[in-house]
Amino acid sequence: MAHYDARTQVSWTQVATRISSVRVARVTGNGSPRRQYLGPLTSFLRASLKKSLLWRIALTTYLAGLALVGFWPVPVDKPIQNRLATVLNYLHEVGVPRWVNYQFVEASANVAMFIPLGVLVAMALPTRPWWLLFGIGLLASFFMELGQLLFIAARFASLTDIVTNALGGLIGICCVRLITAWTRTAKLADS
Repeated sequence: MAHYDARTQVSWTQVATRISSVRVARVTGNGSPRRQYLGPLTSFLRASLKKSLLWRIALTTYLAGLALVGFWPVPVDKPIQNRLATVLNYLHEVGVPRWVNYQFVEASANVAMFIPLGVLVAMALPTRPWWLLFGIGLLASFFMELGQLLFIAARFASLTDIVTNALGGLIGICCVRLITAWTRTAKLADS
């Protein structure tokens, strides 16, 4: 039976703080394990922002994926259009407002598709101003729509798509910038 000692009782926040503070377990020369304290989680996040090469590789990969989706010869939602219409009709029957329609779903998908782009751009270029990062997302959307207009007869270019894509990119950028600001504030509070 385990022995309970009231002196060893700690709160869950203390446990979480200790777990999030210990980052690396190393082995010393004599073979015994030793924990190395690398600071709180906020320091870890800030250090990961400095590894922009990995973020740039991820950004390039994501842009290639966006190009594949954007320049696919037929609309990417064509295989599920009938199912989507059925689901939307059912939702309307059970009380979901009529404004939740195909255009709403498409616009939401465009926003969602560009949120990761905004995150990756902000992580890959952490020292650039937000408006420049927003411009990168806006240009990516613009060139996707321009390519659809000029080269793909089955696809339809739309100004609405450019706006919703850019909005998604902006949301991703804002998320990264807010988390970064939060980590800085937390570091100042720790000091």
